[in-house]
Amino acid sequence: SNIAGFAIGIAALVTLVMAARGWEACTSGPLRTIGADMVFIYSAPISATPGTGCYLAMHLFTYPFSTSIVNDLAKVPGVERVTPILLHRMRAITFCGIDPSETKTNAILPEDVIEGRYLNPDDRGVALVDSKYALQCELKVGSIVTYVKNFTVVGIVQAKAMSIIQSAIYVNLPDAQETVDAKEKVNIALIRVQDPRKVKTISEAIMRLWPGSTVITASDIASVTTGILNIGEQTAWNISIALAAVAILFGFKSQLSALVERTREIGLLKAVGWSKQDIMRLIIIESLIQGLIGGLLGSAIDYGASIYVPSSIGGEFGGALQFVNVDPILLAIGVSIA
Repeated sequence: SNIAGFAIGIAALVTLVMAARGWEACTSGPLRTIGADMVFIYSAPISATPGTGCYLAMHLFTYPFSTSIVNDLAKVPGVERVTPILLHRMRAITFCGIDPSETKTNAILPEDVIEGRYLNPDDRGVALVDSKYALQCELKVGSIVTYVKNFTVVGIVQAKAMSIIQSAIYVNLPDAQETVDAKEKVNIALIRVQDPRKVKTISEAIMRLWPGSTVITASDIASVTTGILNIGEQTAWNISIALAAVAILFGFKSQLSALVERTREIGLLKAVGWSKQDIMRLIIIESLIQGLIGGLLGSAIDYGASIYVPSSIGGEFGGALQFVNVDPILLAIGVSIA
């Protein structure tokens, strides 16, 4: 019973922290894969002049704003980099203008190219196309793709940005501005901060400086995509510490009960010449062995469940469980606590 108690307690402890860490990585992934910490948009017109609404993630519509705002955003304390994006949607096609000189934070990055080449800053009249769109429209490097104007395909890309700013066609920003008649305008700014721990503070400061703007962060994505699973790692650690304390108290209680039950056995050991130190040493060794076995079993249960359950369920439900990450350090901590 002692071993089972240790195993269950450690499995619960390790699973909780792994789930919290994995979920945090999962929800922040769409932004981190493009080198951003937040997305700045205007989800309503900022002037009486009609703007062009463009579809973005989470059913928001974005409206154009001056590129001068991008320069001002870069001056906000704590902001490391700001990358302008012009995203436009017509029928079922999403068209994106980027600055290819921004190779660390962008809607599409050089490492996303799977065929052909990336855009050059001085390119005009050429485009990158998403691999799925290329397959659907039978496009390849050298083909002509049309979005109001004709563009020559110079590269096929496989975007990692998920649905936030994923597009079918990517062109240089000046080409995009001319195509959709939005000179000196963009409708998205990707923001990278110097200290990721200050994302919330900086996002709140930005929205105060630009009333009417919206700043989307990883936590905003998480709040939309999850309910009870949206817990922080710190909260998970706090709960885990409480669980560990309960497990330790349970272990002490079990050991005390075992000592009472083994009174006759201890008496026999004393009768054959065992000293109190020898008996204490035996009990400690037994406790360590039980804790080690329980910890290993608990960690094994956690490891097996984190791999087997998502793969066996499959489909959307199985995919949703892929955020539970196996962390060897956490497994070691679990065994140590046991």
